Amino acid sequence: MEIRDYLRAIRRILWLVIALPIVAALITGFLIERQPSAYQANASVVVPAISGNGVSQSAASQYVSTFKDVLVSQPVLNEVSQKYGIKTSELATGLSASTVTASSNIIHIVLIGLHGQNLVGAVREATVDTMNAIAQPRLSEAQSEVSTSQTLLQNADSAIADWVSTTGNPAPQALYNSVQSSLNQQLSVLNEEKIRNDVAHEAATQSYIATLRQELETDGQQLQQYQALSNAKSAAISASDHAAQDLVDAQALIAADANPNTVNTVNVGRLSKLGDVIKFAGIGFALALIMMLGLILILELMRSSRQSQAVVDPEQGAFAWPAPAAQPRPTEPAASMASEPSVLSRDPWRASPGPGAMAASGLGSSGNGNGHSNGNGHSNGNGHAAVRPDDPEQQQAARRLLRRR
Repeated sequence: MEIRDYLRAIRRILWLVIALPIVAALITGFLIERQPSAYQANASVVVPAISGNGVSQSAASQYVSTFKDVLVSQPVLNEVSQKYGIKTSELATGLSASTVTASSNIIHIVLIGLHGQNLVGAVREATVDTMNAIAQPRLSEAQSEVSTSQTLLQNADSAIADWVSTTGNPAPQALYNSVQSSLNQQLSVLNEEKIRNDVAHEAATQSYIATLRQELETDGQQLQQYQALSNAKSAAISASDHAAQDLVDAQALIAADANPNTVNTVNVGRLSKLGDVIKFAGIGFALALIMMLGLILILELMRSSRQSQAVVDPEQGAFAWPAPAAQPRPTEPAASMASEPSVLSRDPWRASPGPGAMAASGLGSSGNGNGHSNGNGHSNGNGHAAVRPDDPEQQQAARRLLRRR
């Protein structure tokens, strides 16, 4: 098969090659237009990590990434679905979040749904629930820190109380300072006694100084123990204060999420389907055109394969098929049959021949020189062969041809 044969076949049914893709495009566009209309509602919110705490830009980007994942998580979808009666599958496909730039701290949330659904309320609820879900771990962590710090503070107070009951020294620092002051005073007295050479009082003073030094050493050890317990209590108090502040911040963040001014919503309304109609109609047109061209190519290839086995009228097109050729008569050579025109194959895309043409093909019973046969198997002067009525094979082939026509 040559390219010109393929182009000739396309030109022969060009109207069909153009009409079918157009019909396919129209049907596709009609089906898309018949689909339920989509409606949209938008919401926007400022990233709390930047507006509240002024943290780094990387933390804001991480917050946005987390927001996108939590927005379509199952807990958020279930809560919105139960409150507004929208299927979770529709929420999962209709909800999306984005930012204008990668470093932007404003998140835009979009919800696409159907007519009659409260999309504005649903997109607000989804946004608030998402922010609460993100803040919930922080709140839980703050509550856990408060509980842990309070436990540490209680343990520190219990340890100090046990130590005081064991040592009987509720104020070790004051006791140590008092003993140290007494020791310093006795040392001064001892020096004066040595200056006066008061031997009698000097011995007693030295003995009292030794007692005070022993007592000061004991009080110093207790003071060290108390200071360790006191430091543990101070650390517990500091942790408790920090945990309490974190808890207040987390609770304030969740309270701010519920504030009506935190989330700004916009009802976009019905979305146009013109873009989808044009896009899918173009796809339908292209697919139908490709299928038609492929079908023509396949039929042309099939016709070429048949032409290699049988002689076909060169004027026949891609959609013709040959009929069984007539066998040569036993009394005549095969070459005489080759010289006769084929009457057993025709082009299905052409009109059927009239009675005059049928008669000219050699199927008549009498002739007068104008193309009709005379029934004796001889030509009548215009080059057409006559069919002998006594040839059963040619009579059967002629009857089959008539039935097809």
